Amino acid sequence: MFRNYLKIALRQLMRNRLLTAINMLGLSVGLACVVVLVLFAQKGLTWDTFHPNIDRIYTIQTKEGGDNPYNQSVYPLLDQLLRDYPDIEAGTHVQNWSRPWISYGGKDMQEPTDYVDSTFFQVFKLPLKYGNPATALQNRYSVVFSEKMAQNLFGAVNPVGRQVTLDDTLQYTVTGVLAKLPANSSLQFEVMLPTANLLADAGFRDNANWYNNFSTMFVLLKEGADKNRLEAKLPQLVKKHFSADGQNRTLLLAAFKDFIHTANPTFKNLIGGAIAIAIFLLLILSINLINLNTASALPRAKEVAMRQVVGASKWMVLGQFWVESALVVLTSLALAVPFTIYYLIPRFNALRDGNMQLDINWATDSPTILTVLGLSLLVAAVAGTYPALYLMGLKTTEAVKGKLSASPKQGRLRQNALIVVQFTLAVLLILGTIGMRAQLQYMKRADVGYNPQNVLVFKTDLAYRNEKMAAVQGQSILNSLRQNPNVVSFTSSGLTPAYYWDNFNTYYPDGDDARQVNVRHVQGAVNYTETFNIPLLEGRNFSAATPADSINRAVVINEALMKAFGWTTAVGKKLRQKSDPNTYTIIGVTKNYHYRDLTDKVGPMLQWYGGRERLSTFLSVRLANEAGAPVLIREMERQFKKIPARRALSYTYLADEVEKAYKPIDSIWQMVSFVTLIAILTACAGIFGLITLVARQRTKEIGVRKVLGASVANITVLLSSDFLKLVGLAILIAAPIGWWLGDTMLSYFAYHTQPQWWHIAVAGLMAVGIALVSVVFQALKAALANPVKSIRTE
Repeated sequence: MFRNYLKIALRQLMRNRLLTAINMLGLSVGLACVVVLVLFAQKGLTWDTFHPNIDRIYTIQTKEGGDNPYNQSVYPLLDQLLRDYPDIEAGTHVQNWSRPWISYGGKDMQEPTDYVDSTFFQVFKLPLKYGNPATALQNRYSVVFSEKMAQNLFGAVNPVGRQVTLDDTLQYTVTGVLAKLPANSSLQFEVMLPTANLLADAGFRDNANWYNNFSTMFVLLKEGADKNRLEAKLPQLVKKHFSADGQNRTLLLAAFKDFIHTANPTFKNLIGGAIAIAIFLLLILSINLINLNTASALPRAKEVAMRQVVGASKWMVLGQFWVESALVVLTSLALAVPFTIYYLIPRFNALRDGNMQLDINWATDSPTILTVLGLSLLVAAVAGTYPALYLMGLKTTEAVKGKLSASPKQGRLRQNALIVVQFTLAVLLILGTIGMRAQLQYMKRADVGYNPQNVLVFKTDLAYRNEKMAAVQGQSILNSLRQNPNVVSFTSSGLTPAYYWDNFNTYYPDGDDARQVNVRHVQGAVNYTETFNIPLLEGRNFSAATPADSINRAVVINEALMKAFGWTTAVGKKLRQKSDPNTYTIIGVTKNYHYRDLTDKVGPMLQWYGGRERLSTFLSVRLANEAGAPVLIREMERQFKKIPARRALSYTYLADEVEKAYKPIDSIWQMVSFVTLIAILTACAGIFGLITLVARQRTKEIGVRKVLGASVANITVLLSSDFLKLVGLAILIAAPIGWWLGDTMLSYFAYHTQPQWWHIAVAGLMAVGIALVSVVFQALKAALANPVKSIRTE
C-alpha cells in the first residue's frame, strides 16, 4: 500500500510543479531558520550540562545589601572552606590576573590565561587530548594548553614534556592539552597555569585579602551533602574571617548550571526569543503548507469521492495525503540541511562576533536533530490532514461530478481563519523588526554626554621588550603631538569612554560612613575630559601642572555619584573607601556621560589620578580636521616602529568603537529581520495558494460576470477584496498585541524610544502590499481567462 501511496504522491507533485516548487522553496528556507533557532535554544538550555558532576558543582557567590549576587568573592575563602567544611570534596579557583607571553621555536603568543588549582580536574572532569589530568597541574612550572593553542605553537604533535618560555624569563613544561570543549561551556580555556604562580606575585598577594572580591571559585560537594545546610554555616565564616568592612556580605552556593545566567542575565531572554520566533515561523510554515496543499488538492475532489464510493476508509485517504505531505516536508528538510550548514550557521556565527559559535555535531546534537525531525513530521501530518478532511467533507454526489460549489461553509471559515492567523504573525514580526531598528537607531544617535567625533585612539600597550627605552621614546612621541598643529588635545590613559573596567568599591563621605555607595572606580588621566569633550559641572580635571594631585589623592567624580551622596556641590569634599585608611579629595565633577551603551543607566563613577603623562594602554588624539588623520597615522606608525615590541601599533576611531558597542543588538536585529523576511515570503506563498483555490472555486461565476460585461479590473477587485479584508482584520488584531509586546521589549533598555503609531502604519502597509503582490497576479490570470471555457467548467 505504501508503494502505491508513494507512486500517486510523486505523480501528483509532478502534476502541480508550480505549487510543489513554491512549497519546497518556502519550507526549505523556513526549516533552515528553524534548525538554527532550535540549535541555539538547545545549546542554551543544555549549557554546561556535559559536566558529569554538574549537580554537585557550585559557584561561590557574594551578595551585598539589595544588590544582585555576583560570581566572585575573596581569594582566601576557598582554602578556608576546604579546611572547615568536610562536605566539600574539592574546590578550585579560576582566576584571571595576567596574560604572560609564551615563546617557543621563535613564536611569541599571548592568549587569555586562567590560573587554576591543582585540584581543578577533580572538580571539572574536562577531557585531555594529551596528558594526565591527575598530575597535569601539580607542579608550579607546568602549563596546559587548548588544542588550538598547542596546534599553533607545536603543530600536529603531542607537545607534552616540551619546554616553553614565559615572559622571556621562566621555563615551563607542557603537561597537558585540553580536548576541544563544547561551545555551550561557561569555561573556555586557552592557557592554564597553577595558582601557585599568583601567590609568587607581590601585587596579587596585596589584593588577595579578606576584603577584595575578585576571585571566581567552584566547589564540588560530596555525594549526599546538603547544600542548604552548608550554606547556613557560611555567615559564621564571614563573621570570623572577613575584614570589618566586608561583614555585611552574604555568601551563597549557586548551582553551576546557572552560572551563565548570573554572568549574563539577558541570556534567558535570548533563548526565549529564539524559541518564540521558531514557534512563530513554524506556525506560518504550517499554515502556508496547509493552504498550498488545499489549493493543489481541489482538482482531486472527484478522486477522493471515487475512493470513498468504492469503499476506501478515512484512514486510507489520510494515509495518501500524509505520504504526499511528508514527501514534500522531508525533501525540503533535506534541502535545508546544506543551506543551514554552509550559509546560515556561518552567517549566524559571524553575527555572534566571537560569542558562542554554533556547529552541528551529528553525535552530540541528537536532541536538535530529533526535535527538528519531529516538528517537521508534525507539520507534515497537520498539513496533510486538513486538505484530506476538507475533500472528504464535500458532498460525495457532487464531488464525483467534479463540482466544488457545494463545499461546506466551515471550510471557507477555516481558510479565512488560517490566513488571518498567518498575517497576524507576519505583522507582529514586522512590528518587532521595526521596533528593534528604531531602538537601535535611537541609541546610536543619542547624546552620549561627550563628543566621539574626530578622535583617533591608538592602542599603545604593545608589550615592549625594553620598558625603560619605551618610556623615553614615548615621551618624545607625546612631545611631537604637542607640536602638531592638527592636534587639538590628547590623553594617554588606561581607559576610553568606550572601554571601562568592571571595578567597584564602596565609598562614603569622610566622617559619614552611613552614606555608603557602590561606585565604579577607574583610572583617570591628564587631559582626559578635554580630549573627549566631557563637560565639567564644577572644578577641574587632573593636571600635569598640579603635582599635588598625586599627594592629595585627587579624584574626579560624575554627577550620578554626587547625587547619590545627596550633594549639590562636591569640589573640596573628602571621600573614603572601605578597607582603605586614606582619604580622597574631590577636585572635579563631570556631567553624566555614557561609559556603557544605553542598555544600562549611568551609575556612580570615580576616577583616581593615574599619574603624569606617559604611554599607557590607549593614546587618544582629538584632531582639528579629520582629513589630517592619515598623515598622523603614518607618522605614529613610523615612530612606534622604532620601539622594539611584540605587537604592532593599531588604531581605531572612537566613533566606530562607540557604535561597535551596539553590534550584539544589531546582530539580533539582523537575525530577526532575516526570519521576518522568510515569514513574509512564506505568507506570500500561502496567500498565492488561497487565491488559486478561490479562483478555481469561482471559475463559472467569473465567466458569467465577464459575459455580462465585467471588466478585468472589476474581476481583479472582486477576487482581491476578500483577502484584503482578511489582511485588514489581521492588522487590527496584531496592532494592540504588537504595541504591548513592543513596549515590553523596549522596557528592557534603560534608555529607550517608545512604540509609535507609524510603526503599525508601516507594518500594515507592508502587509497590504504583500497581499496585493500575492493576490493580483493570480486574480488577473483568472480575470483574463476565456469566459467560454470558464462557463463550461461544470
